[in-house]
Amino acid sequence: MTAPLSQVRLVLFDLDGTLVDSAPQLHGSVVAALAALGKGPVTLAQVSAWIGNGADMLLRRAWQGQHEVDATPPAELPALRAAFDADYAEAATQGVSLYPGVPETLAALQLAGKRLAVVTNKPSRFVPAILSQVGLSHLFSQVVGGDCLPVRKPDPAPLLHICAQAGIPPEQSLMVGDSRSDVLAARHAGMPVVGLTYGYNHGEPIAASEPDWILDDFAKLTPLVLGSL
Repeated sequence: MTAPLSQVRLVLFDLDGTLVDSAPQLHGSVVAALAALGKGPVTLAQVSAWIGNGADMLLRRAWQGQHEVDATPPAELPALRAAFDADYAEAATQGVSLYPGVPETLAALQLAGKRLAVVTNKPSRFVPAILSQVGLSHLFSQVVGGDCLPVRKPDPAPLLHICAQAGIPPEQSLMVGDSRSDVLAARHAGMPVVGLTYGYNHGEPIAASEPDWILDDFAKLTPLVLGSL
């Protein structure tokens, strides 16, 4: 049985599919990158199912048109990534939206004295502008992108890095995310984890990854962490 969350001092959040719905922007930039290299488009539903393991893996999946890809990246990947980055630099903040309850919940947790951080597999160059666009920048003391360390989620290193910087042990921290990468990273870090039922989890229910708690509404995080749920 997982311990109560009364001792949690640090809450780490995934970004895409947890705080913001960014699939439309990612889809548009993936389609633009494929077109630049003479490939046909993929659907929004496909891209949504492929999100979660960083930009390179998203593009490899789009290039092959499937979730499981060859072990060796295609020779076209550098050109594909360059085309994607060029388009996404403009598109990332265009119409990106918060999920319901996100700003109010984050503000309530911060007011209660919780330290908040973002740990995402998205390339770090795009993260500050997105957080600024949706008005969340001031709420986070730390932000770690997918290229800030040699490894990314589901490796626990990004989570442990944030804990070390904050001076807060993993057992006094909580991971909140929408995908199995978030759950696995938290498990390996020795950190409790909340799984959200919406977002992008490769077409699988988050329950299959067995997080400690499953929420269908981001706002339910406040009573869960503060002890009234």
